[in-house]
Amino acid sequence: MAVRPKLLTLDCTNTLFKLKRSPGTIYAAVADSHGIQVDSAKLDCTFLKNYKEQSQSYCNFGCMSGMSTKVWWTELVKKTLLDAGVPKSPALDAVAKQLFDEFSGGKHWEVYPQTKEALEAIRDKGVKLGVISNFDERLQEVLAELDLCRLFDFVLTSVDAQVAKPNCRIFQLALQLAGTAPSETVHLGDNLELDVRPALCMGMHAIWINRDSVEVPPELLEYEDFHMVSNIEEVVKCIKKRREKQKLSG
Repeated sequence: MAVRPKLLTLDCTNTLFKLKRSPGTIYAAVADSHGIQVDSAKLDCTFLKNYKEQSQSYCNFGCMSGMSTKVWWTELVKKTLLDAGVPKSPALDAVAKQLFDEFSGGKHWEVYPQTKEALEAIRDKGVKLGVISNFDERLQEVLAELDLCRLFDFVLTSVDAQVAKPNCRIFQLALQLAGTAPSETVHLGDNLELDVRPALCMGMHAIWINRDSVEVPPELLEYEDFHMVSNIEEVVKCIKKRREKQKLSG
């Protein structure tokens, strides 16, 4: 008997919304407003390098090390600029502060087409919606400014949960918030390692949003509860099929 989904949880970055421009382009523009000229392509490279190193040294935006999110991002911005050849100066702190403030809202993000309509259609089917995201405490305001927050029953960030995906504990916390079982829940995300695999391990249904038509790992095709879509509109059809199947078999 097919299980009627009661909850759809979703990742945010590159699932619901994406950056309008690359990090290096945004950083270079803000730096320029403070009199600092630096190549955006070089900043893209140093950002990726330092983001990875910072995440390894102080995981989950520093919250597990007693570091505030603002300090974590300030250090990352300064290292990114310094590694790109920008001389050390008080202006780096001003750049970091402006970037932190600007990323505290929706200014640099854009919602994928048809996302709001798809979420509204799923809500109309009586399915709860929740967010599970490796993000800091600014996510609520980002979602609000993008006119998405109103669509969710809860928003759970890795900083709030004190644990990040792919750790199954953050998925367990989401299920507790919604009061649903794994078998009654569908998780949607763009990342196989952070979203799809842990959801399947939890006994949840998993939908991979594969916008770039990446080849599906063969072992995932063995999971009956694994599905793939190329855009969020297809998720509505997937949820509809599940509910119709349950009605027919129930």
